[in-house]
Amino acid sequence: MQTRQTFQKTLTLEAVRTMKCHPTADQVYAFVAEKYPEISRATVYRNLNQLCEAGEIGRVKNPYGADRFDHIAGRHFHFICRKCGSLSDVKLADVSYLEELCEAQTGAQVEECNIFFEGLCKNCIKE
Repeated sequence: MQTRQTFQKTLTLEAVRTMKCHPTADQVYAFVAEKYPEISRATVYRNLNQLCEAGEIGRVKNPYGADRFDHIAGRHFHFICRKCGSLSDVKLADVSYLEELCEAQTGAQVEECNIFFEGLCKNCIKE
């Protein structure tokens, strides 16, 4: 999907790419608004959605809270800490065989595969 590139959209994209921490929409807004206080929350949210639809950033659906945004738009997986909510990238080899197994068992066509590993991060384990 091709969308018009605006100054606000560029700011939003650069914020996600700079932060690299899987920020929430509120965190992206706060980051952008710190430098450009005239930007509205709705503008940042709209641009985040458009950037996701265009495949320029990824959206991580968080089962424990607000969706997070990812500077890596391509397929990869995540670990989420159940205690502090931190989100980390996990690199796995090709998992297309899982999609093939699912399709064989269900007769469905898999369009997306989201894998989350859940538990306690190393910082929460230390506590």
